[in-house]
Amino acid sequence: MSPHRSPAAFGTGVTGPPGAAAVRRRTAGYLKGPVAIAFALLLAIAYGAPAAAGAPRDARDVPLVDQNGVSFTLRDLHRPTAVIFVATRCGDACPIAEGLFSRLSDRLARAHVDARLLTVTLDPEFDRPIVMASKARTFGADASRWRWASGNPDDVRRLLDAFNVARLDGKFHGTFAYVLDAQARPMRLVMLSTNTDRELLDLLRTVPRG
Repeated sequence: MSPHRSPAAFGTGVTGPPGAAAVRRRTAGYLKGPVAIAFALLLAIAYGAPAAAGAPRDARDVPLVDQNGVSFTLRDLHRPTAVIFVATRCGDACPIAEGLFSRLSDRLARAHVDARLLTVTLDPEFDRPIVMASKARTFGADASRWRWASGNPDDVRRLLDAFNVARLDGKFHGTFAYVLDAQARPMRLVMLSTNTDRELLDLLRTVPRG
């Protein structure tokens, strides 16, 4: 069972400003097969989805808190960004994703690629900012390049919903990396594996920065 809900569960179509169609056309070349179906759902991040009264309509405006206690949104990153979702209590897929991002962080530094990494909790009730900060320290994560984020549980859940990430059967799943451009628009959805850091490095070099 996939950690991503079906298109029917998420709703049909994505409405947005006039640029939405252009982004769909520009990014279509990146995507193939089932990944293209899942990626279509991500356009809701950039172009809005129904939100509760008083909540940001655009998921790029959802507030998060990083390992230094600094509040930020996806818009504040201003660089191509790779995003993963993990839980500190997860013992299967999440350590693989965390190790992959650790290697990717080193690769970005060595290659002088100006990009950002973002690890967001899947379990905001347990993974409060202080817990994510402790986990970030185990990887020596520098928040100027690699942020570990939690925040208000309601805010984090809204971001999880926007990315169509689900928690299934009491287990936490983080099996995809999401590549955003410098304006936090979704560009690519990548299945995680032991060698995905190389693919992500190439993508972060080439995704739009303007």
